[in-house]
Amino acid sequence: MNPIESELAELNMLCEKYDSLHEDSLQKTRIRQIFTEFVKQGYNIITPRFDPESPEYGTLSENGKLICERLIYIRKKKLEAIDHENFEFAADLRELERELKKRMVNDFSKMILNKFFVLLSENSKEIIYNDFDGKLKEYFKIT
Repeated sequence: MNPIESELAELNMLCEKYDSLHEDSLQKTRIRQIFTEFVKQGYNIITPRFDPESPEYGTLSENGKLICERLIYIRKKKLEAIDHENFEFAADLRELERELKKRMVNDFSKMILNKFFVLLSENSKEIIYNDFDGKLKEYFKIT
């Protein structure tokens, strides 16, 4: 295991403990310290992007990819409804969009074994922050 993978493993373990047990301030301090070190080393911490060209898309299950494609279609239709001032229909599509996004993010979380932080490629400088419930957002500034 290389140093980045080791630190990511520690960070994920600490985040999981904090999320489930609400551990002490020393744990929060170590979480922030590791996070800050990644940023200083030039890593970008980003939230998942789900478009067919993104590495995150590649980790989705077949069902997750179908959900993603449906989500892209619904977003396009919602924008068209707004352009045509059909706001009630756009609001209905927004609700469907939220549900599809939730299902897709759940699929992504399952596929990456419910980790909070994941490096999808060794040669990447992007670390995916996977916390769609926002349980730990108070500790991180995410781009």
